[in-house]
Amino acid sequence: MVISTLVNEGDRVLFQDPRFVSYEACTVLAGGRPEGVPLTPDLRLDVEVCKEQMDGARVFVLNSPGNPTGTVESEETIRAIVEYGNDHGVTIISDEVYEHFAYDKPHYSAGRYGDDVITINATSKTYSMTGWRLGFMAGPGEVIEEAIKVHQNCQTCATSISQYAAVAAYTGDNACVTAMREEYRIRRDMLYNGLTECGFTFPKPEGAFYMFVPMDKQTFRAIIDAGVVIIPGDAFGERSAGYARFSYAASRNDIQLALERIQTI
Repeated sequence: MVISTLVNEGDRVLFQDPRFVSYEACTVLAGGRPEGVPLTPDLRLDVEVCKEQMDGARVFVLNSPGNPTGTVESEETIRAIVEYGNDHGVTIISDEVYEHFAYDKPHYSAGRYGDDVITINATSKTYSMTGWRLGFMAGPGEVIEEAIKVHQNCQTCATSISQYAAVAAYTGDNACVTAMREEYRIRRDMLYNGLTECGFTFPKPEGAFYMFVPMDKQTFRAIIDAGVVIIPGDAFGERSAGYARFSYAASRNDIQLALERIQTI
């Protein structure tokens, strides 16, 4: 919705590559030109590369903690991207749906460092409410006013049931969120340790609940044939071939079973 609000025909829209699959599709639907920003070998944004591509762009979609990489960008990186964007007419759309799932370093919200920032969040991940389909955006009033026009003509409104559920989640006891974060930390360590013991080498994810693991096509196919569901890396961008995304949003028993099956290949 926010991309449709901000982007005109031919506008350049930047995002991390690899990135969440919908950013490119939303850009194309809005008539924009999607453009991936390459990550460093350890799956992070390089500020200087970002600045080079931001010149002349309309929007930069920033996702931290990230899907599919699990990377949590540093405060210095987020601040630098926001400040440069604000100085050069590039609106930052900050996708922060995994903000409560950062394990080794804190999450920093882009909206703290500039005015031309649209923050996207949702109940889906924080409260395990994916099926309730309720999210929100925060940003400058003039952008919200235009976004409401788009929203009214494509979605009308969120169901009252979802809205009441979200109010209960946000205003109730949030100890469950902390408990779930600690459970995800355990599952992350379990999967990471198991995969590294199998010989895979990759950065330990700092947030979300994904691992982006380099592997060749033969290994990918063998893991699938062993009965473990993983997603091919090229689903997440042009620069993502040779990777696979694992999710640890599964029980410890299922993670252990998956690792046992991978060990057989």
